[in-house]
Amino acid sequence: MRALLPVVACELEPPRGIFTDGGTVFPRLAEGLSIPEGNDLKETVLVTGANGFIGRYVVGLLECDYTVVKVETDIFALDWDAYLRKIRPDYLIHLAWVTGEGYQDAPENVLWVQKSIELYRAFFAQGGRRAVFVGTEQEYRRSDAPLDENAPLKPGSLYAECKADLGRILLKDSAVRKNGFVWCRLFFVYGGGEKPRRLMPSLLRGFLSGERPVCSYEGFVRDYLYVKDVAAALRACLFSDYIGPVNVAGGARTTIGEIARTAAAVCGGGQAAHKPLEACGGQPMCVQADVSRLRSLGWVPRYTLEAGLREQAHELRGQVRP
Repeated sequence: MRALLPVVACELEPPRGIFTDGGTVFPRLAEGLSIPEGNDLKETVLVTGANGFIGRYVVGLLECDYTVVKVETDIFALDWDAYLRKIRPDYLIHLAWVTGEGYQDAPENVLWVQKSIELYRAFFAQGGRRAVFVGTEQEYRRSDAPLDENAPLKPGSLYAECKADLGRILLKDSAVRKNGFVWCRLFFVYGGGEKPRRLMPSLLRGFLSGERPVCSYEGFVRDYLYVKDVAAALRACLFSDYIGPVNVAGGARTTIGEIARTAAAVCGGGQAAHKPLEACGGQPMCVQADVSRLRSLGWVPRYTLEAGLREQAHELRGQVRP
């Protein structure tokens, strides 16, 4: 009988370090500029959180066609006006935020609202053309129906409240100023480089090691999107003419049980053990996005769930002992 491998399937966000995006701490004493040479004729994109889980894919997607400047210093030590005068970026993608253990109720969330507003103001004041800031699906009030961008907001944590407040403030300001601002509400993201305790790597590692991962809330619906498709969606929003909020998700109604079975299939077989729903008390039964607005910008996902999990499993094979 194979051993049961615990999976904390209720943990939908990875534990990361404070003042990071994806686990890379910004060096407090660094100059904060990472500008490739020889790209004087290219337009410049400034990316915060560039070393994080999503940020690495965004940078990889942009750097062939644009000069990508990564913020590599303590953002809270920056004077955005002085910093941006050095760079004069044409575009901005703001991914960085407080993360880590207890991030949902960390007081630093409030500080990030202030610092993000300062970044927004300074970017457009120095002539920036378009900016994408990242919000979260946790801003919305829970519903069994697909959530569109006009769905009511009802954040349930300090993290979600701060994201929602920032989005409301900047969207209202953008509507008045008619600048190129997009607020992207990310749903569930998976792919290479995410933290091991998250759902997808937990399942894949379990099946690859020949053990039986434990999967909670089999019948719950979650709208997952592969990280490369997320990066492409952010790029599409950045270089569109659209201004306003956008859901970034796949739009598929997929249960956790279907995800577990697909993960088993791409790993060569196996079956997850399922816990009763009570083990995940407080989690909503369904979180699904209406992605009509995102698709209207010309974006379509390249990866099916199977293709994304297969690629992620391939990356994990060398790290797992059968």
